Amino acid sequence: MAGRFLLVSALVVAITIVVAGACAPQTLAPPAATAARTTATPTATLARPSPTPASTASPSPSPTISASPTVGATPVACPGQTGGSQTAQAQITAVRAAHNPGFDRVVFEFGPSSVGTYDLPPWSIAVTNDFVGTSGRQVPVDGNAFLSVRFSNASTVDPTTGTQTFTNTDIHPGLPLVREVKLIDDFERVMTWGLGLEQLACPKVSALTGPVRLVVDLPTPP
Repeated sequence: MAGRFLLVSALVVAITIVVAGACAPQTLAPPAATAARTTATPTATLARPSPTPASTASPSPSPTISASPTVGATPVACPGQTGGSQTAQAQITAVRAAHNPGFDRVVFEFGPSSVGTYDLPPWSIAVTNDFVGTSGRQVPVDGNAFLSVRFSNASTVDPTTGTQTFTNTDIHPGLPLVREVKLIDDFERVMTWGLGLEQLACPKVSALTGPVRLVVDLPTPP
C-alpha cells in the first residue's frame, strides 16, 4: 500500500513539472542579424572613342605641263641643229628673206669656191642671246630673239685672191617674224650670220641643190 502511494506521488510530481514547464513562457533567441550584403555593382566604364582626326586631304600634285613649240607661240627652247659636208668648200653668193603663208623663209645660197669640193659646207643653227665677233666686240642685231647660223669652209671672200665676192651682209626684210639678217663675223673661212626675230620660233631647216642652198623656215602666227 505504501509502495503504490509513492508511485502515485512520483507521477504527480512528474506531471506537475511537465505542466509547469509547458506553461512557463519560452525565451526565444533573437534571430541573428542578417548581414546586409553589399554587392558592389560594377560601374560599366565605357571606352570613349578616340577622336577621329580630321582627314587632311593631300593636295594633288600639280601636273607638270611641258610646253612645246607651237605656231605663233614663244617656245621654251629650240634644239640646236647641224648638217653639211665636212669636206665641202663654198662661197656664199646670195642671202634672201621672204614671207610665205605660215612662215618666214631665209635662204643662204652658195657657189663653188676656188678650192675644195663644191657642196653644202658644215653648218649649225642655235638660239643665242647676243652676238660677239672674233675681235671680241658685240655686234647689235635688231630683234627680241636671236638665232646664230654658222658655216665652216665658207666665206664672203675668195680664198685664193682675197677678193670680196659678196657684199649684201645686212638685210632688213620687214617680215612678220624676221627683222634682220646680218653677217656677224667672217674669219678664216668661218662665217656667222645673225637672225633677229620678233619672237623666238624654232626653225625647220632643209638643204637644196642646184644651186646649193640652206633654207631656214620660221613659223609665223596665222
